Amino acid sequence: MGGDDDDRQIARNVHERLRGLTLVEQIRVAQSGEMHERIVLERMYHKSVWEPLLRNPRITGPEVARIARMGALPRPLIETIVGNGAWLQVPEVRRALLSNPRLGADQIARVLRLLPKHELKLAAIQTAYPYAVRDAARRMMRDGS
Repeated sequence: MGGDDDDRQIARNVHERLRGLTLVEQIRVAQSGEMHERIVLERMYHKSVWEPLLRNPRITGPEVARIARMGALPRPLIETIVGNGAWLQVPEVRRALLSNPRLGADQIARVLRLLPKHELKLAAIQTAYPYAVRDAARRMMRDGS
């Protein structure tokens, strides 16, 4: 029970420490911070830290997926995520990208090609995905079979 209190105190300290950062400080912490700092930064500052977060070599798959899911994510950052082969190997990142309405046709095809056949079948019918994704998945299944 004491551990929960300690965790809450640490979380409160991180929030307090990161709350008043200048843009330069936000970028510095985003590029080199620990996971708990990156999570708080993304929740507090959103768009202004997405790019530096994606440049952090220690960013995890779930963190990338959270950013990839954002409908306001600029196309160059979507291209950054789609262009990273290691991130595309993470199923959660692929699903997050496919659910993003800003994903371009060429990017949709690239992500769909990486899906296992059973996931491709699901992508063709998942209403959580935009029509362009479902349509491209149907075409890939038809052309591949």
